[in-house]
Order: sequence, then C-alpha cells, then structure tokens
Amino acid sequence: MTMSIAGALPTAPQLLCAFQGRRFQDRVLLRSAHALAELHERRAEIGDSMLVAEIDCRRIELVDDINDWVEQELPQHRSGALLHTESLGAVVDRMARSWVEANQVIDHDGAGSDNTHKHWYHLAELVDGYTDLVIDVAGGRRRLPEQ
Repeated sequence: MTMSIAGALPTAPQLLCAFQGRRFQDRVLLRSAHALAELHERRAEIGDSMLVAEIDCRRIELVDDINDWVEQELPQHRSGALLHTESLGAVVDRMARSWVEANQVIDHDGAGSDNTHKHWYHLAELVDGYTDLVIDVAGGRRRLPEQ
C-alpha cells in the first residue's frame, strides 16, 4: 500500500486494514486506529456503564494522541485554508466505530439485508470524506482544528 498524498497520513484503505489488525505495526496513527476499533468492539459487547465509561476515556486519549501526532507531523496551511469541523482523531474514531458496526451487522443480518447495506454505505461515505479531507489538507485548502 502506498502512502497518502499528504505524506504522513495514511490512506483510507490503510486505515481499514489497521481496523482489521493488519499492517499497522510501525505507524503511530495506524496503531491508534487499530486500538480504537478494538475499543469499539469491546464497547459494543459490554453492558456495564462503568466499563463503557473507561473505554470512552481511553478512546478520548487515543483521539488526542492522533491529534497530537498530526499537529507535530503535518504542516498546517493557515492562509486561505478552510477550517475542518472536527479533528483527524475524531474522524478516525468515527470511521472505526462505523467499521465495527458494519461488521457486526453483516454477521448478524447477513450480507443481503437492507440494514447491512445501510451500514456499509455509511462506512463508504466516511471513507470518501476521509479521502477528501486528506487531499484538501495536503493541498492547503483545508486545515484541521487545533487542540
């Protein structure tokens, strides 16, 4: 797999591979993405609100880790660049949640169900949005919010 056009940022397919547990060993952002997917899987399986709160705290830490890494590794174009509404860490967290939900629905409802189609379509929209964001950040047309 190739690097994204933003250099240090992974492509959407690389993120999806990281969610699955493949090809993330030496990349900070991809390790965090994998950990987010694992947390979303655990969160969906438990009913204890205290454990859910602990998982959510860890997710916040991982989102912050991603945002800190982005702030250190990516130059931000300030002049003329539109501000994106959420951080890259938040975007990756939403993609991880959507990936987990789509996989759970396909396991539960089967590949041909309308519910499965809805969840996979939503994930595809997030993938497209992530790709557009990476292209816009690399091109200086969009900037990410500061922490």
